[in-house]
Formats: sequence, C-alpha cells, structure tokens
Amino acid sequence: MSIWEEHPLARAFWNNGSAGIPIYDMHGHMGTLNTIYFARAEAAAMVAHLKRIGVKHLTFSHHYALFEPSFRNSRVHEICREFPDILRMYVAINPHYPDHIREDLAQFDAWAPFAVGLKLLPDYHATPACDPKYEYALAFAEERRLPVLCHTWGHSQNNGFPQLMKIVVKYPHITFFIAHCLFGDWEGAARLVHESPGNVYLELTAVPGERDVLENLTAAVGSERLIFGTDLPWFDEYQAVGGVLSAKITENDMRNIFYANVERILGKEW
Repeated sequence: MSIWEEHPLARAFWNNGSAGIPIYDMHGHMGTLNTIYFARAEAAAMVAHLKRIGVKHLTFSHHYALFEPSFRNSRVHEICREFPDILRMYVAINPHYPDHIREDLAQFDAWAPFAVGLKLLPDYHATPACDPKYEYALAFAEERRLPVLCHTWGHSQNNGFPQLMKIVVKYPHITFFIAHCLFGDWEGAARLVHESPGNVYLELTAVPGERDVLENLTAAVGSERLIFGTDLPWFDEYQAVGGVLSAKITENDMRNIFYANVERILGKEW
C-alpha cells in the first residue's frame, strides 16, 4: 500500500500542498547572511510561504539578534507585531552580552503574546550550555516555566549530551526543546529524554531527511516527545513536512509531532 493511501494526511499533502492540520514550526530564524543564499529570509516572504503549506505559527529567533549586538530582541518583537497571526519569537540569548540579557528579559512580559521562550546557541557562541554565563537566562526560564530551544549537535563540546544533561536536571521546570535532536548522537538524544525529569522534547530539524531516523526516534522515546521544526530559512517546510508524512509512523504520531505536543505544552491558544 502506498504511503498516501495509508495516511489521509499524506494524501491531502500530495494532492493539495497542505495536510489540512495545524503545523507548529518550533525552530525558525530570519534575516540574510552573506555566506549563504536563502530563497526567502525576510518576514513577508517567509509568512507567505508558511501560509501556503498551512503552518499556524513559526517560532523563530532572528539571526541578527543572535549575533549582532546592535540588533536587539525588541526589533524582533516589532516584526512579530506586523504578522501577529503567524509569527512568535524566542528571545535570543547571547552569553557574551550579559547586560543585554537582563535588559531584554525585563521586557519579556511586554512582548506578550509573541515572546514564548528563549533561544540558546552554545556552539556558535563557543560557550557550553552549562556555562555560568547562561545562568541568569535559565533561572528566568525556570521561574516562569518557559520553553528553551537549545541548539545541539552530537558529541559537541558545547551542546552535546554531557552539557545538556547538566542543565535539564538543574532546571526541571524548563521545557527544553533539543534542536536537531543531538544530530548524529541518536542514542544520546534518547538517553536525554529518558534520564531527564520529563522536561525534554526532541526538535526534528534536519531529521526527516535521514533514512529511518525519525522511525527509530519514535520507537525509542515515543512521538509524544517529538516536535516539528525546520530551521527555516535554512531548510524548507515542504521537504520537512513531506519527510514526516512519508515516515513509517502512525497518523497519531504525525499529529503529535505537528501540533498535539506543542498544544499540550503551550495550550491551544498561544
């Protein structure tokens, strides 16, 4: 039996370009970079693309807010206000600017409902996820029970399994979204879920393009611990959605990944 005959969601996607269900992309960025071409990197073009495929919310951190100290999270909030129906933001945390962290988090409530959590990028900032430079931001998220999307990669010295294990145990009230699922260290990703205090979800950027990995992660941790993300504009929504819908997992698993898990975490109206 073909995949679109087996799964109505897949059949709808192949035929109409949309699966007809809510999709929450929990890992996005925005902004051009001079080292790579993006087909769409600014808000208006990205939002039009997201609407075509049926993404209900994209939660993103702006490239410039992560790396350029003159581009603050307040400007990201203004972008979200231009597209309030679809854009949500992570407050970008750059550990090398502690004053900016304190100033920006002081505005977190004022940025509601668009600011939903924090984004850490330990590898790119060359600062281990368990470094004290992140303590203020993580304590803030712990107190408010916020989600934190943390960039990860298998066997990295900054955001590999040992560094992540320290913070997921230390901050049990943070919901950690593990970006890229500790890519390449699939066993470590599963261990992180099982050995954590129940606060870890694996975010699937780049996974749908890998043969059998999504199926193996679903078997290892359950689809209740997986959330959808693309790293847009680095990856394309159509490839990622198609990869999930083509996987040998159940329709219920797909619904968990695309929307049900996030709605359990953040509520249906967020």
